[in-house]
Amino acid sequence: METNEKKSCLCGTSEFNVVSCSGASDLGQISDLVARRLRDNNVRKMNCLAMIAIDDKTLINSFQSANVLVIDGCAVDCGRKILENAGITKFNHLRLTDLGYLKGKTPPTEEVLTAIYEKAEIIV
Repeated sequence: METNEKKSCLCGTSEFNVVSCSGASDLGQISDLVARRLRDNNVRKMNCLAMIAIDDKTLINSFQSANVLVIDGCAVDCGRKILENAGITKFNHLRLTDLGYLKGKTPPTEEVLTAIYEKAEIIV
């Protein structure tokens, strides 16, 4: 489908950035929602993990000197691996299963989102 809309990415970088797993599981959804909440509350600028996966040099280069938080849902660590494969090695990492949440058994309730957000918000 072709549109006349401006074709530009809404991603960008700042001093504090976040990327997240957005996988098909409940923990992937929660990771994404927490990242969006960090963005909406102006705690971190949310970036597109897919842009790093496709080797977007501008974003990769900007991440080399930024404070980056990667939120992964489970031990597969898709977000962490994408950054490492792009040569980005300096970042903070939050894995939801390390906090005791179980993949396939954690509905994205407000209580869960708030608890994880409060842990992510203070990571510097």
